Amino acid sequence: MKKIRLGDIIIFLLSLVLIGASFGSYGKLSGKPEVRVQAEGREWVYDLSVNTTASFSGPVGTTSIEIHDGKVHVLASDCRNKVCIAAGWISSAGEWIICLPNNVFIRIEGSIEPQAGGVDDISF
Repeated sequence: MKKIRLGDIIIFLLSLVLIGASFGSYGKLSGKPEVRVQAEGREWVYDLSVNTTASFSGPVGTTSIEIHDGKVHVLASDCRNKVCIAAGWISSAGEWIICLPNNVFIRIEGSIEPQAGGVDDISF
């Protein structure tokens, strides 16, 4: 059996620090939930509680999103496989949809009050 060296301990401690820091960065989601859309080299921000639709141009055509009842989904897209449409509705902070052929990235940021009976980080 090999001896534990000083370098091994340093690497182990650095790993623990990095893991702890990553948990801290994911815990900073707060504020009113909003939908952020990146397309055409720009970013748009929409309130998740306001029902609306929006369209974004990309290399293969137009991608349209719909925000309704605190959820968002891709309504229509000119991409070939329509994987972004098949992703369905998203409603929680940290969830995202991407249309790779059209370079459109949709994500929800902020915090949403936990739903009764929903999955939390302890049961997940």
